[in-house]
Amino acid sequence: MSLECNVHLSLIVSSTLDTWLQHVNRRIPRRLVAFERRCGETIWSGWRSAEFPETGATLLLLHGTGGARHSWTPVLERLDPSIGVLVPDLSGHGATRCFGHSRHGLNDIAAELLALLRAEGLARLDLVAGHSAGAALALTLALGRPEGLRIQALLGIAPSLVPPPAMYTLMLGPLLAPLIGSDLSVNATAALARSTGLVDRLLDSTASVIDAEQREAYRLLFGDAGHVRGAIQFMAATDLPGLLARLPQLPAQTIATGFLVADDDPWIPVKALMPILADRLPGAAIERMRGGHMLPEAAPQRVAAAIESLIARARANGIGT
Repeated sequence: MSLECNVHLSLIVSSTLDTWLQHVNRRIPRRLVAFERRCGETIWSGWRSAEFPETGATLLLLHGTGGARHSWTPVLERLDPSIGVLVPDLSGHGATRCFGHSRHGLNDIAAELLALLRAEGLARLDLVAGHSAGAALALTLALGRPEGLRIQALLGIAPSLVPPPAMYTLMLGPLLAPLIGSDLSVNATAALARSTGLVDRLLDSTASVIDAEQREAYRLLFGDAGHVRGAIQFMAATDLPGLLARLPQLPAQTIATGFLVADDDPWIPVKALMPILADRLPGAAIERMRGGHMLPEAAPQRVAAAIESLIARARANGIGT
């Protein structure tokens, strides 16, 4: 199917998802607007700057598995308002929906993102910042060296770059993914999210302090079966060993790369992550801080400062593809 993009004027959402949209859009930063756009088989939804700056910085924010646009709200509230921002719900997440396919691997979503960027007229990104699995996606996008897109800097925040054990990757993962991604399992998970403390326990397991409004956004979001299905499909299709093997190919001389690592992250243990970064991306700037996995929501001022600092460093050094 052609990747030619056009504006999609009607967004099909469940009542649960519609309630989530109303909840998160009440807190949309003043300089941003909600958008919907169809690119091939993907109907994108998210937030964007009302106008992207012609000479100022432009930023792409990529949330992690199970997150959505609202995951970046605390950071956006603290970010320099002169920075142009695109904050999509990733494929299968939030209000972004894919029709005719359920391909949610890193390369698949990177290709879909490229179509969205072209539709938005963005040929230059001063920074792509990704949280958790969004960091893996940011790296995948840069590794593809897409024609017509210049990426100047990458920032991985609590990056999900620690692969599961080899036994899971080779044997258990392919067996379990169809089971946990079945309609019965997805619908049951969404029902539990609506009626139990499942989402709060999940958030608590990140060792992060998240405010009540953000928690409510996740409760509403995980009550939508489509979002749950998309998150599971993304997890099942993510090939971290394959990405790690390609990381040394990242053009470090043309893309400034940095990581913000949480020392108390139980999901991405720092002892496992640091050797991977040192081995695969030895030239990357690494900043460590106390905190759990959900840094954009628990430490938004620190994340906003890291974003602005890396943009400034890349611009000062004239870095860019």
